[in-house]
Amino acid sequence: MNRCKFIEKFNKLRKSSSNSIDNIQIFDGFRKYMHVIRATEMDLKKILSAVNLSGKKTLVLLCGSAGDGKSHLLSYLKNSDTDHLLDGYSVFNDATESNAPDKTAVETLCKRLEDFNDDNIGKPGSNAIIAINLGVLSNFIESEWALNFSFLRKYVKSSNIMTSEVTNTTYVDNSNFQHISFSDYHMFSMDKGKITPDYIEALFEKIASNDEKNEFYAAYTDDCSVCPLGSQCPIRMNYKFLTDAKVRHYIALMLVKVILKDKEILTTRELLNYIYDIVVAPGFDYAKFYKSSATPSLFLKEFLNCIMPSLLFDNVDISAIMNKTRKYDPLLNRNEAEDDIAIEYYVSDDVTKTVKSIVDESAYSSILCDPSYADIINEDKTVKSKLFNVLIRIRDLMNDNGYEEMFLKYISDLYNYNIGKTPKLASLYSDIEDAVMRWCGNEDDDNICIDDSHKNFAIYEDIKFDPFLDNIPSPSSSEKIEKFLPYVVAEFKNGNDAPIHIDIDYSLYELIEKLKAGYVQTAEDRNNHADFISFISKILKTGSSNESITILSETGQKAKLEKTKFGTYKFEVVK
Repeated sequence: MNRCKFIEKFNKLRKSSSNSIDNIQIFDGFRKYMHVIRATEMDLKKILSAVNLSGKKTLVLLCGSAGDGKSHLLSYLKNSDTDHLLDGYSVFNDATESNAPDKTAVETLCKRLEDFNDDNIGKPGSNAIIAINLGVLSNFIESEWALNFSFLRKYVKSSNIMTSEVTNTTYVDNSNFQHISFSDYHMFSMDKGKITPDYIEALFEKIASNDEKNEFYAAYTDDCSVCPLGSQCPIRMNYKFLTDAKVRHYIALMLVKVILKDKEILTTRELLNYIYDIVVAPGFDYAKFYKSSATPSLFLKEFLNCIMPSLLFDNVDISAIMNKTRKYDPLLNRNEAEDDIAIEYYVSDDVTKTVKSIVDESAYSSILCDPSYADIINEDKTVKSKLFNVLIRIRDLMNDNGYEEMFLKYISDLYNYNIGKTPKLASLYSDIEDAVMRWCGNEDDDNICIDDSHKNFAIYEDIKFDPFLDNIPSPSSSEKIEKFLPYVVAEFKNGNDAPIHIDIDYSLYELIEKLKAGYVQTAEDRNNHADFISFISKILKTGSSNESITILSETGQKAKLEKTKFGTYKFEVVK
């Protein structure tokens, strides 16, 4: 037996699978089962309902990036949605799809949208909906082909579709154009200052649930039960491990870290492929593995390499997502307590009790707690070392510890910003002020250093940090939000109309917190945070240097140079 029907089912999740690309004419049972209702779908359906009631010829733009679910949603609405909202629509699954290979993507799009150019927009016709990547849309509206699409171009510009701002996704009255952008939505929501990875967990649940329509679970219970390798198969055990809700939640929270901390774009297609990668070991060969089971030491080594705790963190360059998640390996959480655990394990002559205490309730207990493997585990240094890594990971995967304090603080400020709770952002603005002072250096009166290039003295100025709060999002009527910026925008007045703003992602937030606590920035910080340096440069221009400066000598003497009302300067030694 060289084929594994169970793995064949999982192949449907791979990016290379034909199942990863939706055809708007087909929505089979597998796609229907895997469908998860998202806020994107609900908002789009509201717009479509309003369009259908208006009687106005309308083009609906379904925008986003490759693999985020645009095609899947179109296919679902066209073939399976009971409301039949797309009846009578011209539906284009791919803006660049063409039967004329000699045409460019922009030319193809121009033809697709012909009924909505300036010459035809006022003429009767049917509604249309098109799935379009933001890059293609940007190229189109900036091209010469868009000269005859001035109304569409104006709509795209005014709707901020091409910006990082969260766009309005309600129906626009009396407009021939409507849109939904997948880039405004996330795989998680925020509720009362906490992260809920609902979409990620919903997809995990689809794959792991005991449901008669679930092809994966059916193969697990039927095909695997008659497989000669079934009781020893790491792939089957990986799936069983995934049926543990605590494990799924741990992985989902880790993926949220990858999105917010590492700014990795995680699409539905990438997520499904990731699930395949953490269940099916790369290059897994049924026959080879079956053969290894005849040699216990070889089998254990192969087994430990193929189980999920190893697949999650040991594989390099399998995918961009897996490269990022390796940073969150529980083995990297070094502290005195963890070091003591490692020392006790490695000096012990018999670790079977330790192994049993950690993995007894896991999917891997039948192998790792099998007495027949005890001698190998205790005596084979390679096996013992690899098993330690697995044990620490299983321990954490099955016992969710949530997020670390710094990340929780960031999420709280991110939530308060996006939900419009201005008073709760006061401490963040204070932290930014402290961070700027620490970065530049300050003296007793909290004046900020603007020039320390001189040998015997440094020059300081007074800066009044004046927050500009007018652009903070309006207060939300709901405590749960699903559309939000993944960073905080902080702004300060500069004396003119345009405020000085800084986008605070997690990396910069962490730096600000460290600076506030006394951390001294490094050359690497300066290289990684050019945006913060630019912000500081603009803030310094709002200071008092045109009117007054403080001069501090290396011996501690202090003097002030002030401009008088008569345009002359007054010099005074104050210390």
